[in-house]
Amino acid sequence: MLAFAPVCWADASFFETKIRPLLAANCYSCHGASAMGGLRLDTAEGFRKGGKSGPAVVPAKPLESLLIQAVRRTHERLKMPPTAPLSAEQVALLTEWVRQGADYPESKEATASAGEYVITDAHRSFWSFQPVRKPELPRVKEPGLSPVDRFVQAKLEAAGIEPAPPTDPRTWLRRVTLDLTGLPPTPEEMDAFLGDRSGGTRERVVERLLASPHYGERWGRHWLDLARYSDGQLAAGVDTPFANAHRYRDWVVQAFQKDMPYNRFVLAQIAADLLPEAERGELIAGMGFQSLGSRGDDQVDVTSKVFLGLTVGCAQCHDHKYDPIPTRDYYSMLGIFKSSTVTEYPLAPEAEVKRYKEQKAKIDAIKETLDDFLVAEQKQLVDMLARHTARYMVAAWKTNRGETADRTGLDGETLERWAAYLRNPEREHPYMKSWFELMARGPSESEVREEAERYQAFALKLFDDAKEVEDKNYVAFGGRKGIKDEKTRQYTNIVSLPVLEFYQWRELAGGPYNVDGHKVPAGVYYYSQKEMERWLSGFALDHVKQLRAEIATLEKDLPPMYPFVHSLADAAKPADVRIAIRGDAKNPGAIAPRGFLQVLSKGEPAHFDHGSGRLQLARAIASAGNPLTARVIVNRIWQHHFGNGIVRSPSNFGQMGERPTHPELLDYLAARLVESGWSLKAIQREIVLSAAYARGTAGDANAKEKDPDGRLLSRFRVQPRLDMEALRDSVLAVSGKLDRTVGGPAKPIADDNFRRSLYLTVSRTRLDPALALFDFPDANATAEQRAVTVGPLQGLFFLNSSFVSKQAAALDERLRREAGEEAGARIERAYKLLYGRPPDAEEKKLGLQYVAGDGGEWRQYLQALLGSAEFTSLN
Repeated sequence: MLAFAPVCWADASFFETKIRPLLAANCYSCHGASAMGGLRLDTAEGFRKGGKSGPAVVPAKPLESLLIQAVRRTHERLKMPPTAPLSAEQVALLTEWVRQGADYPESKEATASAGEYVITDAHRSFWSFQPVRKPELPRVKEPGLSPVDRFVQAKLEAAGIEPAPPTDPRTWLRRVTLDLTGLPPTPEEMDAFLGDRSGGTRERVVERLLASPHYGERWGRHWLDLARYSDGQLAAGVDTPFANAHRYRDWVVQAFQKDMPYNRFVLAQIAADLLPEAERGELIAGMGFQSLGSRGDDQVDVTSKVFLGLTVGCAQCHDHKYDPIPTRDYYSMLGIFKSSTVTEYPLAPEAEVKRYKEQKAKIDAIKETLDDFLVAEQKQLVDMLARHTARYMVAAWKTNRGETADRTGLDGETLERWAAYLRNPEREHPYMKSWFELMARGPSESEVREEAERYQAFALKLFDDAKEVEDKNYVAFGGRKGIKDEKTRQYTNIVSLPVLEFYQWRELAGGPYNVDGHKVPAGVYYYSQKEMERWLSGFALDHVKQLRAEIATLEKDLPPMYPFVHSLADAAKPADVRIAIRGDAKNPGAIAPRGFLQVLSKGEPAHFDHGSGRLQLARAIASAGNPLTARVIVNRIWQHHFGNGIVRSPSNFGQMGERPTHPELLDYLAARLVESGWSLKAIQREIVLSAAYARGTAGDANAKEKDPDGRLLSRFRVQPRLDMEALRDSVLAVSGKLDRTVGGPAKPIADDNFRRSLYLTVSRTRLDPALALFDFPDANATAEQRAVTVGPLQGLFFLNSSFVSKQAAALDERLRREAGEEAGARIERAYKLLYGRPPDAEEKKLGLQYVAGDGGEWRQYLQALLGSAEFTSLN
């Protein structure tokens, strides 16, 4: 079965980058101008009109849509495309598009040759394409304000708004500590801050937090959302693991920790492999940005959105509908990435790498031989056992009745499995229904034998049908090599048994599996490869033992896996690519010379012909003369401190993006970034030490009327819930269980995994349900901003989760150690650990009453405190 992580692209680029290219490549040849079946899919009008069979889609209802039925091949007549089925991923994308409403924007024709699209002065006059100029500080009535606050105050004064008063010191410390480190302040840090009456206290706090090793972890995670970081690659059932993905993640963390100049940070993630060797070593791991995701169009889309705040991917099939980005520009950038290949960059001597690869290849070859042999034996065993199904069922019936059964020629373990299987009448299919109805009537032995023989005939027919399905899929996969290749398995449309028959087959012959955290046992006749030895004898058994001995001998001599980073390298023959008219590679247009975007170039863009051109692209993006790069990153920093950016569409600075609420402030911060040597920490100091950042969340009536959603920063935005990482890490921190080790390979989320959430395994195929519950982003696409939902399921998680329960128990033990057995002292310590304050009289009274009352329990009390809004929110 194929499973995909949920897809959600909120912006209009979903259609342009995912759906239109898919339609162009697979549908336009028949449903373009020729309009076969009366259906045109190359225009919005034709799509909405539908064809002779009716409307192509029913918006928001994929299962009722002809288009989805056709590409899934579930329609009795329509099977599309007629030549070969779409891949499972393509079907999933179309299904998601229809579910979202099947929006089909009008389009312009693709540019077929260079020179047709002219970038005008009007295009260049758009605010985000203008050069960054450091503005004069505005004059304001209130004296002594920082430069950041003067820009904010000028807007407020112009609107006739009084800003909200500062928040209390305790809230400010909690806010800034969680913002900069993702962890709550300790009681000792809170006491030291509140008790310090000397000058410069807040400045010293900020310096301490910026120097904390947890600063890089917190801000590195923000970047990983943009980089669509994952520890594996999208696959059919579970991710195909990236052996060294964590090296990119750890490099990002250290880059933020060391305050690597941002222009260097950009350069490293586009072309570190092309830098001189002396520079390469420190930066090469940054190439994970390009090599851990998909190829080609994804790299163009993500690189342009993340670094430039432009949706270049929308120009794949036609000139960009809104921004001055002709189709040629898209293919100019695509040629750069098409001229690059994914590779490994070893961090070990060549001889060590060679020895490991040769030894591993020998082991893998023998393991494959052993695996093929045992799989064949497993199948034969199932066939043999299945022919005795009736005898097993009768013997199991007698066993369950406490009678002596005839076990002659029957395997004891298999009989026990049948007995257990027949004790449970709950089934997801109807094929055992007549058996259990017979059991309810109190049958005779002859009736049982007759029913068992009927069921055996059905089972043998079921297994024959399953073999036929397997034979067809063997051909579809292209033989044994295709079956073993994860990408081939993922993107090949295969046939299967009808779903109810499959459920029955799985209960008889399927292997064990997990679903939603529940472990489902193997089928009655299924024996794992480790269990197969007892079924073998003679030469077959000797063969298995010999192969396992050879593997063991070779593995003893296998050196440790050499370290490497995932990277790119220039292709042997870099080349420009042709424009694919309407996104259809079968309809090539003019060649698009590799180069930069025309609107960001002076005159005609230079031809990037030094190898792939990636280093030239990286330098163009990281240039101080580029009007977008500095603006985009300072806006992202502002976003993570205030909840929204100065531009509220952080990855779209184009026409369809939001306009900046404080354009002069944005340019001031961008200019300051370059002046500071591209230091992100320097910008953060100015932001978190501003009066705007220190404001309370409650404004007066006038402010709420004139600034209803806080765009003018008259008050601090209420943030109703911490993100998943800060929430989980805070629980571990206050319980005393947090493992603060920095870096290293990822491990799956588990109750006994106490690492920071940054180090949890991130899957592209099956996102862990606990991560998804708290809005962790889909790693298949760049995530510019986290969704923040607050709902009952999250509250239930805090009430019922074994993780929270165990951390409440650990917190209970910590309170006993640090505050003793006296209940009042323990409640006081709990409030200081969780909330940074002592309980008020009423809170303490209620706490004492609960833990002293009938049924009152400390762990339940502490679990309730951990789930409170004060602990789970920022303000």
